[in-house]
Amino acid sequence: MVQFDNQYRQVKIKVVYYGPALGGKTTCLQHIHRVTDPQQRTRLYSLNTAQDRTLFFDLLALELGRIRGFRLALQLYTVPGQVQYNATRRAVLSGADAIVFVADSQASQREANVKSLANLWENLAANGLESEHLPLVFQYNKRDLPDVLPVAEMESDLNVTGASAFPSVAITGEGVMEAFAAVTEAALVSVADKLGVGTGTPVLQRLREQTRAALRPFVEARISTDRDTAPPEEHVTILKPELTSAAGETLTRDALVEEAVRANVLMTDLNVRLETLQKQLERKVRILRGVSDFVRAAGEERDPQDVFSRLLDDVVGLLDVQAAAVLLVPGSGQLKEALVRGMARDPWLATTDEAGEPLALGLLEDRQPRLVTVADGEGDPEPVEEVLERAGYRSGLAVPLPVQGRLAGMLTAYAGASGPELEEEDLQLATVLASTAAVVYANAVAWKRLSEANRDLEDQVARRTGELEDTLDEVRKLAAELTQKNALLEEAYAALASTDSLKRDLIGRISAELKEPVSSLVTASRILAGSGEIVSPKARRLVEVVREEADRLGEMMEGVAQAGVLVGAIPDFEITEITLPELMRNVVTPLRELADGRHVEVHVRAPSDLGAIRCDAASMFVALRAVLKNAIEFSDEGGEVELQLQRIVHEGTPWVMVRVLDAGPGVPEDDLPHVFEPFWKGRNASMATGRGLGLGLTIARSVVERHGGRVVLKNRQSGGTAVELAWPE
Repeated sequence: MVQFDNQYRQVKIKVVYYGPALGGKTTCLQHIHRVTDPQQRTRLYSLNTAQDRTLFFDLLALELGRIRGFRLALQLYTVPGQVQYNATRRAVLSGADAIVFVADSQASQREANVKSLANLWENLAANGLESEHLPLVFQYNKRDLPDVLPVAEMESDLNVTGASAFPSVAITGEGVMEAFAAVTEAALVSVADKLGVGTGTPVLQRLREQTRAALRPFVEARISTDRDTAPPEEHVTILKPELTSAAGETLTRDALVEEAVRANVLMTDLNVRLETLQKQLERKVRILRGVSDFVRAAGEERDPQDVFSRLLDDVVGLLDVQAAAVLLVPGSGQLKEALVRGMARDPWLATTDEAGEPLALGLLEDRQPRLVTVADGEGDPEPVEEVLERAGYRSGLAVPLPVQGRLAGMLTAYAGASGPELEEEDLQLATVLASTAAVVYANAVAWKRLSEANRDLEDQVARRTGELEDTLDEVRKLAAELTQKNALLEEAYAALASTDSLKRDLIGRISAELKEPVSSLVTASRILAGSGEIVSPKARRLVEVVREEADRLGEMMEGVAQAGVLVGAIPDFEITEITLPELMRNVVTPLRELADGRHVEVHVRAPSDLGAIRCDAASMFVALRAVLKNAIEFSDEGGEVELQLQRIVHEGTPWVMVRVLDAGPGVPEDDLPHVFEPFWKGRNASMATGRGLGLGLTIARSVVERHGGRVVLKNRQSGGTAVELAWPE
């Protein structure tokens, strides 16, 4: 009958060693106990009789896997072989899941073997157990003694069902573990069938493989059974021969045996629980100490790679796992293995889902620690469980590595069939270690980057210092050369200034000296041409030539005057006040004859309260005359030119604006950017009557900008151009 322990989530499988008295049952259990529990973490419990004893113990060291979430555990029992202890045998046999019949191979014990086997069938029936459905293994013991029966005869006497049989020598351990492995596997298959797992299923096949893997090291081991060298076994023995009921009555022999057996079983369970608690406590202490050591040691690491290397070492050691890995997300955004222990490649990273993404990426995106165990047959297994089983692992865990609000990667660990299965406590421990490692890793990365930055900075400082020293040497050389060149430049500048002064004086003198003679010549030629005293056509023609050349010379002198303004031949720049009549007299009056000759009317418009305006009169007269002359020359005959004066406020400051408007052809759009260039006349120059040097607008802009103002030329929508000259007062 299968026993469930819900507190510890265990299924207890009861295996009873049955056989004649002194056949070696007790020796078999003692050998199994020494082999499977060399540290004697569990005790043997016995009920002593006159010549035999009943032994009990739980096999805690074996990891046989799980069925429906319950861990499989073995309980081994022996029964006394004497006839008078049949009640004990029946009580011990109650609830058995498998039997090992230990027969005595001596010829003298042939009849005792047959009677003991018959007694087994009777007691099974008395306990309601069906012998044909109960796993049975035969062990033919004491094969090292003389006068033993052939195995074939013993098979004929006892093994009528063809069960597994093993020759053995219990005192040396020969054949004992082989028989134990066979009965364990058979009991496991029987219990799995009772729990609905079925036969021939992948789950049952996995349980078989796990059982064989767990027992193989013990079957292959050769443990010394020398009484003098073997460690002493601890027994808890029931010695009191009499017990009384609650009413004070003395119990019968059979009742006494049953109570003793029940008491021993309860004591065994209690001891197992205590030992389990002790193991858990010891493990917790070991884990806490390991965590403390890890935190202290990891905190001293400065290399990020060493942090995760230490993490894997501690995870493998503390969790007793077969393999582990640290998966990181580098700059590419792809999850990659940073470190691996105990395997060539992380199975969750190496396996992709239906979308082609690694299963490990899905576990990471959940952002929660995850414990995964191989499916126990209930429902369809998840892909992560299938990958575990194919890789040969029984359980695994995945723990994210949070670093400053983001996931830097993930820790994975895998437990194989040879070690304990991972549990929730292991997941909690891994989470603590991973979180600690993530923080230390971030600090190590920051430290490494800071160290590298410091080294780079030192290298840059050293390099820049060298460059600065080289540059300083070059600067010193250049400074020396510059000093020499400055001296040469100063000499050249002084010579140039002297030449420039001479040039300005020359232009000024030429302008001043020639202005009056040229003006007189022009006036005289015009008077002579207008008089009626010259009647000869030839003489009249010569007078006309003189007049034209005099006009041309006058224009050239005006150009020289303009050039004098451009090069600074007017040395004194002084802001004074001039009235409107004075401005008109100096600007408009000299151009009246030109305007009359082209039948162009010149109109001056200014507000009555304009008053005096401030400017450098000499240079401003030249600038305004140049702009007004251009307007007259480029106007059609019979046209009008308008000169407007007004005060404006520009950016909170009072300015004077003079606008000169004409009704000529205007300036082509392509020529507008060039109108202020020296000596530039444009495509419409042929339409003008004058023969100037093309310096008018250049002079105007130079003068106005010298006053801190601006000059703008634009085409009017109605035809002609508008030139605006504005400067602050």
